Amino acid sequence: MAVHIFRREAVYYWRRRAPRSLANILDRSHVFLSLRTTSPVVARRMGAQLDLILEDAAMLAERADLHMSKSQIETMLRGVVDTHLTKLERVAHAAKSAPGFDFERERMADKRAFWSYALLDAQGVAAVVRAEDRLRMAADGLSEADIEAVQHHLMTLRFQDIVPTNQHVLGRMIGAVGGAPTAMNIDVAQGTYFRGMKLALAEIDRRYGGRRIEDVGFVDRMLMAMNDPPQQVESPEPGINLRRNDPPKAVDRPAATSLSMTDLSTFAENVIQQNAKDGHWDEKTQRQARSISNLFVKFMLQDQLVQGLDELDQQRVGKFVDFMRSEVYKHYGKSPKDEHRTIAELRADASARDAKSRGIGGDTLNRHLTFLGQIFRHAAARGVTSLEKIDLVKLRSKGKKKRARDERAKLPIEKAEAIFRTPPFNNCAAWNRLAESGPETLRQIFHCALYFVPILIYYTGCRREELCGLMVDDVVLDNGPIPYIHIGKNKRRRIKNPQSQRNVPLNPEVLRLKFAEYVRAIKSLGYELLFPDLYSPSSRSPLGDRFYKEFKPILTSAGVTEEGLGSHAVRHLFGAQLKKKSVVEEDRADLLGHGGKSETSERYCEPHEIAALYEFVQKLPVVTGHLEPREVQLIPWVAEKKVAPFSQPSRSKRRV
Repeated sequence: MAVHIFRREAVYYWRRRAPRSLANILDRSHVFLSLRTTSPVVARRMGAQLDLILEDAAMLAERADLHMSKSQIETMLRGVVDTHLTKLERVAHAAKSAPGFDFERERMADKRAFWSYALLDAQGVAAVVRAEDRLRMAADGLSEADIEAVQHHLMTLRFQDIVPTNQHVLGRMIGAVGGAPTAMNIDVAQGTYFRGMKLALAEIDRRYGGRRIEDVGFVDRMLMAMNDPPQQVESPEPGINLRRNDPPKAVDRPAATSLSMTDLSTFAENVIQQNAKDGHWDEKTQRQARSISNLFVKFMLQDQLVQGLDELDQQRVGKFVDFMRSEVYKHYGKSPKDEHRTIAELRADASARDAKSRGIGGDTLNRHLTFLGQIFRHAAARGVTSLEKIDLVKLRSKGKKKRARDERAKLPIEKAEAIFRTPPFNNCAAWNRLAESGPETLRQIFHCALYFVPILIYYTGCRREELCGLMVDDVVLDNGPIPYIHIGKNKRRRIKNPQSQRNVPLNPEVLRLKFAEYVRAIKSLGYELLFPDLYSPSSRSPLGDRFYKEFKPILTSAGVTEEGLGSHAVRHLFGAQLKKKSVVEEDRADLLGHGGKSETSERYCEPHEIAALYEFVQKLPVVTGHLEPREVQLIPWVAEKKVAPFSQPSRSKRRV
């Protein structure tokens, strides 16, 4: 037999001593593998192949530098300290609020824990209390009983398998900074974890003494950010008395030199409040601006180690943009957990996903940079001169290369007709199985968002969220002979831009399918929202998201599977069909909520009357002619005015 092949109970195995370079990575001296064969010929052949693979792997390992860099180790340390500082402060706040709180007892408990991890940092996982350690602890104010408690704490940590630290924890730390989980890196992560715990526990006076370094000058910085930078008043020279009416002599003091990185959040909040007060930003826009500001500050503190605003420069801001373009999950911000994740954790979350899911899109990036630009200008106008030198325009994503009408896939009218042949529009199994076909004898439909919104998108050209967020009073049935819907900002949703506010007449086909009767039925139940089946009191997500979750399977069943062909493609079909019917651009813009491209078409004109718009929408090809109008049948829980079954109450409400 070959040298590295041996047989055990008729099955052949391959065993090799791992080369040193691989042994360090694998943390084992030998590689052992079952060949799962009883044939000596096959075993020899497989053994020879495995020998070659092992040699190639060893050669690659020798060439690769798998050790973590100083920057990676420091980032890992910052993550440990930040995480445990936060945890320890929460524990301290809870302890102070508890009845029978003993200040000295809690301080001493923290000090004993600190010394435990100080010894682990110095000696490793087998740490013990030595004679010289006793002297140092005694000098720090620990009694003999406290020192014995430290020794007992070390034993308890090992007994409970807390020391050494769980391999999964160390692996996550390494993965968060992009390191390889080699044996050496695991050891480095273990030492870094002990060091970070020691540093976090050392801040005893912060938790139980109120000594926080960031408190120094905090009120001054806050007031300076809220107002114009104050002037510093020179004290009079000794021996010179100022008369009561003599004004003090003022000298200029640069504001930026005393401002920390966290003060940018104060400037951001000022910008948010000003735009909210002026009616420019709604709650969603305020939330987006606050989120990107917090992420920017977090990145500069944790990744770039920038402490003061005067340290900000073009290169560091460029690194933040690179981080957003390639190192963060493309849907960053949709999860509430994102706000509490460190930069290292955000990187780890993105790296765990496929390459297509990393990095935000160009349009979203530009929106974020617009927010940051407003914050920078606001701060620069108040004396932060370092921000004036940063050019965010150079960092913006370039414009799209495609012609606008070619950016999105087009929905053929045949596909639209196929959509309206699916179960929700003809015969569904039940109110909670709208996408499934029911028995032929049932012929059942439920009037809800899934039924009416696709019809309305096709016959009105309105955006998904414009329709899903309609209020009952937005449907006007009694103001003249032509019913219409009013698209405008309401308590449930905003509109895209000022020109989106408009009135759109209802196509006769929409009325034939009992839309007016549905509106009256919803109004009689006391609802304000036209489609209450989309609303959940436990969610802040747009109503259109809930609709699309239900509409997506309908698109798939109709054969609409191409990427980009969704509800918005139906809106594009509306515009395309009107163009084919020779409706001019300005008239289509009035219906679609688009602005004009010239001074003449935008400023020196008025919107069409409803009667004129009604003539345009009547030109649309009818794609729902095969649908039979049915008596209005609401979803049962809507008719009974119950909370949506898909609503997820908060944990606190569940406990109640």
